[in-house]
Amino acid sequence: MAIQNLRDKLLKAGLVDKKQKLQVDTQDRRDKKQKSVEQHAQEEAERQRQFAAQQASDAEANRLREAQRTVDRLQHETWNRVRNICDRWAVRQIKPGARRFHFVQRSGRIGYLLVNDALYDQLLLGALAVVERLPPDEIAPPLRELDRSQVRPRPRRRNLLADLLRSQPQTGLLQSPETHVLLPPEAAERVLEIDASALRFWARSSQPVGYVADLAS
Repeated sequence: MAIQNLRDKLLKAGLVDKKQKLQVDTQDRRDKKQKSVEQHAQEEAERQRQFAAQQASDAEANRLREAQRTVDRLQHETWNRVRNICDRWAVRQIKPGARRFHFVQRSGRIGYLLVNDALYDQLLLGALAVVERLPPDEIAPPLRELDRSQVRPRPRRRNLLADLLRSQPQTGLLQSPETHVLLPPEAAERVLEIDASALRFWARSSQPVGYVADLAS
């Protein structure tokens, strides 16, 4: 507006003629129109860029969700296969034994099963394995501590598992009657093929699982 007023004053003062003023005004309108077109094109290009970026982001989010659903489905299928093997092959006692057999759960916590002398010896010989029957999120958190009078004293010996047990409060031990079960070697091999993390202890002669050898005193 200020430039337009200046042109009008120059015209009145005779410093420019009408033709010159008209040419300048026309060019100004063309410049403004071109600028408006370019600005609109830039704004439209930016909108298209943002739309494409949002579409790519949504597609990636959908892909990740679908991938996670696939992983979850396969994981649950794996857990169900392990549970079916455990339900079919588990070696169960008519009543709990008096000896604790400790092992490390997938969560890293120390659990134990109460077994009789025969099962205890079979575990040490590799004739039985401890398998985590349930997936970690289904293992009940309540902790139970057995009366120490029911537990036979164990020989004094040093091993890594004993060190780990001493580092945890005794009330933090989890008794695992059905969250963990005992399986014979054939069934343990099948679990090992399906989900190695479910196999918590197996003192087999070759490549023992979860077995902690004694250390020298």
